[in-house]
Amino acid sequence: MKINNSLKVARWELTKCICNHDDVEKCYPLSECIHCKCEEAWNSVPKKYFEYNNDKYDKDGKVTTKQTRIVKEITLVRGSKYQDIIGWTF
Repeated sequence: MKINNSLKVARWELTKCICNHDDVEKCYPLSECIHCKCEEAWNSVPKKYFEYNNDKYDKDGKVTTKQTRIVKEITLVRGSKYQDIIGWTF
């Protein structure tokens, strides 16, 4: 999988985790830990090719053409402050 807008080290990776792993109530997502929040977003980015249905429909909502496409390249959408992953497009 080709991932555009990827960085060697993003700013969020340089922030320290503030979670207290001895107390569940002081861990992400209950506590506000920027590192864990950004890491969760990064882990949600696909790393392998995937397929999706790209069916064509007529005005009545009936499928006119069934088509499956393979995504081999995505582009990351990043936040400005921590360079965190906001989303991705293909």
